[in-house]
Amino acid sequence: MIKPLVEMLSDVTDARRAQAKQYGLATTLLLCILGLLCGAKSVKTLCSFIEERFALLQAAFPSKMKRAPAPSTLWRIINLVDGETLESVFRKHAAAQHAALGGGPGEVIAHDGKSLKGSYDTASDKKISQLLRAFAVGTEIILGHLAIMVKSNEIPAMQTLVSELGLADVLSTGDALHCQLKTIEAVKASGGEALLQVKGNQPSLEAAFQAIPAVREPQDRHVETGKIRRKRQEKRVVEVFKTASILDLPEWQTHAVEAVRVTRTVLHQDVAIGWKWRCTREIAWYASTKKDNSAAYYAAATRGHWGVENRVHYVLDVSMNEDASRVRKNPTILSILRSFALNILRTNKVNNVADALWRNGLNLNRVLAYGGI
Repeated sequence: MIKPLVEMLSDVTDARRAQAKQYGLATTLLLCILGLLCGAKSVKTLCSFIEERFALLQAAFPSKMKRAPAPSTLWRIINLVDGETLESVFRKHAAAQHAALGGGPGEVIAHDGKSLKGSYDTASDKKISQLLRAFAVGTEIILGHLAIMVKSNEIPAMQTLVSELGLADVLSTGDALHCQLKTIEAVKASGGEALLQVKGNQPSLEAAFQAIPAVREPQDRHVETGKIRRKRQEKRVVEVFKTASILDLPEWQTHAVEAVRVTRTVLHQDVAIGWKWRCTREIAWYASTKKDNSAAYYAAATRGHWGVENRVHYVLDVSMNEDASRVRKNPTILSILRSFALNILRTNKVNNVADALWRNGLNLNRVLAYGGI
């Protein structure tokens, strides 16, 4: 049973002085999440939402609020939120939702970073803020975030996030940037396995993988042929090779026990050549620390990894206008609140987020009936 969200949010540290707590922090954060679920895009529209729905919100979530906060007041409250305790609450809430949807051992957890494009401030020489997200492919729940430090990148962030989440018996995936020995060690230390793309940043490993088909047949093969959509048809061939006995790279022999080759052939119907079919072909290699998996399993895992782009980052940018946000002080707080909202939508089996936000804005009772609130 998931605790009411307002109770969980009461664990967020309130840094305000006692005289400045006219608006309870837990209730304010909850109303912001509800506003985001109704299509609010900014601090100002969040205040408009609370003002317009104030009577109904007070009836559903009684508090000491006498009126909706002004935009400047809400902006100050958000700026003073302690990001670490808010993230801790988010992870507990996400874990409960993940478990309720049947997530557990064997899950594919995709890791990918995202820039908050509107968070830069040239006047104060402030760089764009970045967050790394861990996304459960099967349940479509965001499990956690980690801010990427200035003058750093996603690599140490993923190593830290994997360790903090401590997800055992799962397959962690990442793009070629994360194909690092320390990342694999962090994943295995948490009790999981890793599947990482191999590109030019590991030239020796890439060359060794490319030489494998000449000396060894794949132990398994899986073929997927998609339907013709938008004048294109995709065919994916996934092949699995054992590597430990023939990989002449001692440091990788225990960390890259299987090599996965994904050959993607796409037929494009091109108007420039009289609507004839034009063929493109791409080959991608992946290193897996897990033994004896089928090619079909890897086909699902490699395709599922991009769910973090299609089901999270694209939705946040297009439907929830995250990139358009110009909050530059503590911008990660609003981003975490958007993740709360998106997780609630996914928990309630919402597929079309844009349509749900529109309908929720017309009828707040739809939101109040959601599970996870």
